[in-house]
Amino acid sequence: MRGAARALREGFALPARPPWGYGLLCGVAVSGPLFAGVTAGVPHGGAFVALGAYLTAFGDMYGKPYAQRAWNLVVKLVLVPAGMALGMLVGPYPWWGAVAIGLVAAAARWRIVGTPPAIAAVLGFYLHVPVGPSGPLEMALGAAWFFVLAMAPWPVRRLDPLHEALSGARESLASMLDGVDLDDAGWGKRRERAAKALEAAATASAAFHAGEDNARSSDAYVRTLVRVFVETVALRRLRAQAADQDRRRIEEVVRARAEEDRRGIDGVVRALTVALRTKTPEDVEAALAAAAAFGEYVGEQRARAGADPVSLRRMAVLGQVRRSLDRIGVGVRGVGVFAARGIRVPAVVARAWRPVVWRPFWQGGHGWWRPARLRRAWRRAARSPRRAWQALKAGGAAEHLGRLGIAVTAAMLLMIGTHEVYGKWFVITVMLALRSTYGDTVERVVLRVAGTVLGAAVAAVILAAVPGPYTIAATVLVFATVGYALREVSYGYWMVFATPLAMMLADFSTPLDWRAAGARLLLTAGGGLLALAAGRLLWPRNERGRLRTRTAELLEQHAALVGAVAERDLDAVLGHADAAGQAADALTASLDKLGKEPGGRVPQELREAVTAARRLRDDALVVASVLRGSEVGSDATVAVLDAVADRLAAVAETVRSGEPPPEADELEERLAELAGEVSSIMKEAVAREAAQEAAETAQQTAEASQETAEVSKEGAGKPPAGGDASAVRRQLRLTVTAHPALRSLCSDALELAREAAGPLTQRVSG
Repeated sequence: MRGAARALREGFALPARPPWGYGLLCGVAVSGPLFAGVTAGVPHGGAFVALGAYLTAFGDMYGKPYAQRAWNLVVKLVLVPAGMALGMLVGPYPWWGAVAIGLVAAAARWRIVGTPPAIAAVLGFYLHVPVGPSGPLEMALGAAWFFVLAMAPWPVRRLDPLHEALSGARESLASMLDGVDLDDAGWGKRRERAAKALEAAATASAAFHAGEDNARSSDAYVRTLVRVFVETVALRRLRAQAADQDRRRIEEVVRARAEEDRRGIDGVVRALTVALRTKTPEDVEAALAAAAAFGEYVGEQRARAGADPVSLRRMAVLGQVRRSLDRIGVGVRGVGVFAARGIRVPAVVARAWRPVVWRPFWQGGHGWWRPARLRRAWRRAARSPRRAWQALKAGGAAEHLGRLGIAVTAAMLLMIGTHEVYGKWFVITVMLALRSTYGDTVERVVLRVAGTVLGAAVAAVILAAVPGPYTIAATVLVFATVGYALREVSYGYWMVFATPLAMMLADFSTPLDWRAAGARLLLTAGGGLLALAAGRLLWPRNERGRLRTRTAELLEQHAALVGAVAERDLDAVLGHADAAGQAADALTASLDKLGKEPGGRVPQELREAVTAARRLRDDALVVASVLRGSEVGSDATVAVLDAVADRLAAVAETVRSGEPPPEADELEERLAELAGEVSSIMKEAVAREAAQEAAETAQQTAEASQETAEVSKEGAGKPPAGGDASAVRRQLRLTVTAHPALRSLCSDALELAREAAGPLTQRVSG
């Protein structure tokens, strides 16, 4: 009961504003053929055309680039009528038809096929009309009608999906930058949201890739946002180090300085956040001015700072914070430049629509008839099924494919005895309600049955009050407009409008009275019960076996990330961080599926491992940011990173084999070595600062008393000592700021290894 209540609460929530314009487009596309058919005296033909438009809109990918949507709609334009024709062909042979439609339902898991062709096959099976081309051709006409309406805005709104993705990524980054002072839980949510938004922006930008390195391209915009993301992660850790000064010493002076430093950092962060959100030149200039003022503040504090270790450590951290803020400011300025000058997008269609150059062969053209091109196309087509099957196996969808095919076949066989027009709703409910996990199936069945009850009742009341074909067409217009708009934000509301909409289109000649609505409701509930039974009995527990592989991949990817930082391969760090994040997402998805299986218990240690992995990625980005632009790192720093990478790789091997993980003594030794190096550099810096102050004092005394030329010459020779002190300061800044990040990295790596290896090795060895 709690699961059903949660499904209803979440399913009928509206987390975003529905796209009402798109809903109106779908409403016109679906209801227009009904009005035309009723007016022309061919209501059945209009219903078939409307049904083709409905199923094609059902498979549309709203929000994706227009070229990608167009290719998907062309595929649906071919497969939806083909599915209808297949259903009509096997209709006279119910036993063979049950098997054929079960296979089609299983093939619907292939992304290029989708659910609409399978629904069309079920509708064609229960149509009970002589086999002929009229029905499929009318559905093809409806699919073409929706294609024309959906693609009509393409010339003027071609870049809307790209602009929405880039704006969403920029807003998420601004929210992430504004939350650098939050706790780990709040920061983690904003960071994850920003990472997903950046991934969506990169995907949208790839559809408009110009094939050249253009400074005003969408790819350059995404790279700018990625730099802001990395530096924001580093800034949060550096800000924590600056704020931690008051916990090292309890003197009021140190506490006041730390508070002043924190206020200065937060002021610059607020200005950068506002500039990133608004992109106006005034706010960008204000943010750059705030960053410059903070740089002057750091310079003044450095001039006043003494030669004691606390002051040197504070100035080292502030110097690194200033560099991180400057890099974020450069990124924000780049965003402002993009906003002022615009993004240059190539005025070409997607590559899928320009596979050949249409020129005569005597002018150097090459067409699809060339043997080499035909052979390559044949090889790609031959490899597609094998690649699809491998993707299904890797993603854990092979079991669900078999489960769906068996359940739909069983539903078809159960309806053979009646073979009535309403039997299709039993089969379609099984097809749409059965999910990859039992928990998801429960939620989908609850929402579908609840939506059917509400929607069918509302439609029956409307049609009973004002009967007639025009009333049905007007009801379809309203239901399609509201339903397709709400589909993008709420599955529960989509079911309220989609189920009666499909019923009115498929049974256009049958009045939707209370008896018909009750029969359809009972069949929908029965199909939901069959879907629940299939989800509970057919391979209900298959996710636990993938945890070991997913956990090992998580450890291996994070080991590769730390290894890239250790090797100073800073250009590849972002790629490794992205791969590590994908491994963490895969493990999280497996844990979520495991929690929705019957009797599934998610190991809390693995949840903690995912959280530790996210912190480890942040630590790696911080260390990479600190090491950027520096000379070859110290042996202790490289040794610590190598030890962390080796540790994670070793634990990954033990997770795969189930052996106990090795001990982590080497890490402690490396950390102690690095701490000793920090102390030695600190002593050297203190000595150099004292020597430089003494030299400056001697020089001032010599100039004041106008001593002999030898003394003046000796004073003039002091700047090299100052240059050496500057080099020591740079090394101190690098080591002092990297040391806390390395300690955090080691701590998170040990926690990741312990939490990831604990439940898996114990289960095997125990």
